[in-house]
Amino acid sequence: MAEEKTLPLCPRCGAPYRSLECKVVNGKMYVYAYHGKVRRKPILCYLGPAGSYTHVEHIFALDLRNLSDVDLLAVAYNAASLYAARAHRLPAEEWGEAAERLRQLARDIEMLASDLA
Repeated sequence: MAEEKTLPLCPRCGAPYRSLECKVVNGKMYVYAYHGKVRRKPILCYLGPAGSYTHVEHIFALDLRNLSDVDLLAVAYNAASLYAARAHRLPAEEWGEAAERLRQLARDIEMLASDLA
């Protein structure tokens, strides 16, 4: 028996979509979720500009249909890792502030962990 393919869910409307598509409008590129066609007209949801849109479901490990099943610690770890990686793209004079924010996060996590011990 063939395995049924599960389509990803659109971050805009929550419906399954078949693919992500880019369209150029007035010389700028935008990302859309393609859901299929109705009467030969494509059903698209606007997701954002192509240069700044990042599909985050795989980054943050979120299953937005049932939040109680999400590993929140993995989400927090992935978010902090992504922040640290992106901090290197900041101007060098902003690295100190980014490092301090990460250190503050580490202190807050340590305090939360000590409350559990």
